[in-house]
Amino acid sequence: MGLIRKSLMISTGGLVRGSSKKQRVAKKSLRELQAQTRLQQQALAQQAVSPAAQPPAPAGPPAGWYPSPTQQGATQWWDGVRWTEHFRPAS
Repeated sequence: MGLIRKSLMISTGGLVRGSSKKQRVAKKSLRELQAQTRLQQQALAQQAVSPAAQPPAPAGPPAGWYPSPTQQGATQWWDGVRWTEHFRPAS
């Protein structure tokens, strides 16, 4: 704050403001930005607590030995998600 503005503020009993219009506008903008940030943080926290309903993963066959799709006459281990590298002869 400038010396002249400060002395006017003191001598007029506070009738002259201590901050310039530019400072007041900047302070107001900062408060608005902080409010928006709080709202965004609250929205993110709400999403973390109750995430949007995601469709369940498609239910595949359970883990086990199944006829191999790549080797004729063999079975291959299905881990419930994908084929593994484990083979055995078909019985």
